[in-house]
Amino acid sequence: MSRILFGHILADLLRILVLTAGVLVTVIAFGAAIRPIMQNLLGAHDVLPFVATASVPMLQFALPFAAAFAGTIVYARLAADNEVLAMSAAGLSYRRVLLPAAGLGLILLLGMAILVDAAVPRFWTAMQRLVTRDVTRLFVAAASRGEALVVDRTQLYADEVRVVPVEPDGSGLQTRLLLSGVAAIETGPRGTPSNEFTAESATADVYQVEGRSYIKLAFANATAFGEDGALVSVPLAEPEAIDLGRGIRLKPKDLDIRGLADVWNNIESYHGVVDSRMQVVGALALVDAWAAIDARLAGEGSLRLVDRSGRRAFEIRNARLEGDRLVPRDDGGAIELVELLRGSSGRRAATREALLRAVRDPSDGRPSFELLARADDTVDGRGEHAGRWPQRLTGLLPSAFAESDRTAMPVAELAAEAGRARAAVARTGSASEAATEEAVRAAAAMNESVRGVRADIVARITQRINQALCAPLMLLLGATLAIRLRGANPLQVYLLAFLPSIGDVLLISGGEQMLKESTSVAGILVTSSGNLMLATMILVAYRQVARN
Repeated sequence: MSRILFGHILADLLRILVLTAGVLVTVIAFGAAIRPIMQNLLGAHDVLPFVATASVPMLQFALPFAAAFAGTIVYARLAADNEVLAMSAAGLSYRRVLLPAAGLGLILLLGMAILVDAAVPRFWTAMQRLVTRDVTRLFVAAASRGEALVVDRTQLYADEVRVVPVEPDGSGLQTRLLLSGVAAIETGPRGTPSNEFTAESATADVYQVEGRSYIKLAFANATAFGEDGALVSVPLAEPEAIDLGRGIRLKPKDLDIRGLADVWNNIESYHGVVDSRMQVVGALALVDAWAAIDARLAGEGSLRLVDRSGRRAFEIRNARLEGDRLVPRDDGGAIELVELLRGSSGRRAATREALLRAVRDPSDGRPSFELLARADDTVDGRGEHAGRWPQRLTGLLPSAFAESDRTAMPVAELAAEAGRARAAVARTGSASEAATEEAVRAAAAMNESVRGVRADIVARITQRINQALCAPLMLLLGATLAIRLRGANPLQVYLLAFLPSIGDVLLISGGEQMLKESTSVAGILVTSSGNLMLATMILVAYRQVARN
């Protein structure tokens, strides 16, 4: 085939490909912007940047169909004008007639490989940043829909939100929001509510400090309900500032092949696994603490509890554990509670029952204990009446308890240690057994998170390979069918190429979901089956053309 003829056909293919892809990607990108616009997540000045950013990821879907359309239209015209027949009569094989489509297909393959691996992940992230960068707009949009704004482990509800202008004061304050009819729920590591606040009004200050964003809340005339069941009304409640971080957390779909390989090789540093690892670390520390308490009460019948600073200490005497309940060692006796002040006895009280409850710090998972006891008669060290014993003592640990540092321990070792702890605990129904079972469940969740992340990586790589292959295959299918069905309406020919192409895209997406659930040969086959179907159709159509 001469260079002039090759260039002429290739130029026609490129012209129609570019025009069709431009129309398709614009329509799809505007379609992607409809939902955030309807949810008030995009302002008028953000729509065009969002559409421009969305155009790049949408190219991975537009290019294959545009290629099929270009191949069909160009080769249908060549066949209808008998140019294909003339080239064949001049001694050109059909393989050479299809050479421009094959050349463009090779270019498409390389372009799609770069697009789906390098460009699409970065632009997906850029789209998310455009939508989530303005906390003020997110909060106003959530309030207008009657929904919660979820930041970190806090859910914020408000009946009404007003934005108040603020003057820069050097503190990093960017925006102040006035809220009315406010409710906030702080959740623990497992997603269960730990503290709840309701208030007539509140302020939410958004700060930008050294590239990080923070929200500082202040509730006026607030009612707080803690996980201990206590209901407290205060004129002003100020929870800790919420760190919004530098941006969104990157997932496998937001990473290129090098990023995916880095996550695979350093899976324990990936944020999705780090969170579950810290749960296991905290659970095992709690097992150690319960084991120390069990051992001391079983041996001596007494237990000394101190706070982390070492300034407060309390001693429990004549007690044994039943689950997390403290009961007297001897029938008819009483548990003795003693406050220790600088090594000497302070207040004393006696009770028939107390509760020792484990609490884990949501920020680092470190364990501590709460002692809940009710004793109406309390005397001090001199034998004088001293009122009631404090109903709730918090932040306590067994004295001389050394927490093991497991933060650098690999996932496999953490799981193995949880298994060993389970084997070491006798099935007595003790609190240490319950803590051990919790550690085993946390280890299982950690292993599942590792498996899930790796399955997601395999799914992403398989999807990208097949997504890159589908564009040149659709182009060749459209061109081959156009020659095979010479004289047919080009749109009818395109429909014959379009339907299998739709099936290919659906199979790639379905197989990707299968692989994200579990890495399997079946998932890989489903993901690749659409491309195999297109390749088979191309070979069958080409053999019919070559034979005739």
